Amino acid sequence: MKKILLVAPAYRTKLLENVRVLALPPLNLTILAAHTPEEYDVKIVDESVECIDFNAKADLVGITCMTPLAPRAYEICEKFRERGVPVVIGGIHASLMNEEASEYADAVVIGEAETIWKNVLEDFEKGNLQKVYRVSERPDIEHLPAPRRDLLTKKYFVQTVQTSRGCPFNCSFCSVTLFNGGKYRLRNIDKVIDEINGIKDKRIFIIDDNVVGSGQQSIERAFKLFDRLKDTGKEWGGQTCLNIVEHDDLLKAASKSGAKAFLIGLESIQPETLASYNKKVNLRPATKNFKDAVKKIHDHGIAIVAGIMFGSDHDTKDTFERTVEFILDAQLDAVQLSVQTPLPGTALYKKLAEENRILLDDYPKDWEFYNLFEPVYQPCNMTPTELYDGLVSSYKCVSSPGASIKRGIRTFINTRSLFSTGISFFWNYDSYKTIKHATRFSGI
Repeated sequence: MKKILLVAPAYRTKLLENVRVLALPPLNLTILAAHTPEEYDVKIVDESVECIDFNAKADLVGITCMTPLAPRAYEICEKFRERGVPVVIGGIHASLMNEEASEYADAVVIGEAETIWKNVLEDFEKGNLQKVYRVSERPDIEHLPAPRRDLLTKKYFVQTVQTSRGCPFNCSFCSVTLFNGGKYRLRNIDKVIDEINGIKDKRIFIIDDNVVGSGQQSIERAFKLFDRLKDTGKEWGGQTCLNIVEHDDLLKAASKSGAKAFLIGLESIQPETLASYNKKVNLRPATKNFKDAVKKIHDHGIAIVAGIMFGSDHDTKDTFERTVEFILDAQLDAVQLSVQTPLPGTALYKKLAEENRILLDDYPKDWEFYNLFEPVYQPCNMTPTELYDGLVSSYKCVSSPGASIKRGIRTFINTRSLFSTGISFFWNYDSYKTIKHATRFSGI
């Protein structure tokens, strides 16, 4: 029986090596394994929780790749190819930078791999792997098979589930719409519930780009999903846009279904920045007052992890202090503070490149810096070092050990959930540890 090794690379830098507690299982690899014929012996290695055995027997290696992980992914490619083991690479970075990726792998899959994986394996058996496999159309995921979670060898804080793909909002900094499309593709709810009922863990995280969606059809579907989730007995978190606060009944339904935490991209407290990001959903009448929107969600016993970026052309050095004041005043449970990062394929990358503001462009080596924490471009109203220092000081204010404990306790009082409390505390504290141990950046 031939052996296939599927690998999720990990950050190799000091900056991000401490982020492990809330590591998510590589759902994409477990889905790909579910599409692999039974005559293959499949193993999954998630480098964020275990080491790769480069001497392990493998007839074919498949690697998934996000942008800041590209240098590490290419290292892994080279180590296996030195042994004569063919390597296939895919994922969002390899799809958008396929010519670059093809220099390091025997084959590159462009797009969502499920529908074309069979062709890749057929060519592999013939000893005739093509250099590029391009998915002609996005797969129908309505009856997606259950992921091979049995291949995950380590225990995770939370298991992941996907009920839909795609996002129509097309924010300028985000590559989701480019990769997964602007139209929501929905899984059959019966299939989703069967899969969730088969998960032994009590905690799940729904990794949809937006679990609620946009438009009346998506809202009705969210109601049906939440109604069915009630009977699973799970506590869950998920990604959603702020538009969920436009529907009080939907918030109530989410709470009754076991929702304990939402990851929401607030992005910026400045309307002009949101407009420049094309983040129109955060500028609607019901959403533009962030503090009121946060309170609505909290009133339903749901914690909030807010994504906020620094470094837009409208940000100045006082933006950091004003943002910290908002975070504390709004009593956000946890935050993911980051530096605006021009990922390949995005409108943001195109804009900064056209303005000759990209400072780190020795690719693929410099992709490692595109990790959302380090400035890779010239900001408008401050130096890269001032931007980085502002990020670090903001994290220290809101995510130090004392602040993390205090916010974790408040989350438990509001939600009575160890799940949301764990997310709140560890998201904050891991972020603090990450920044505290970050020693590489010294200015550009």
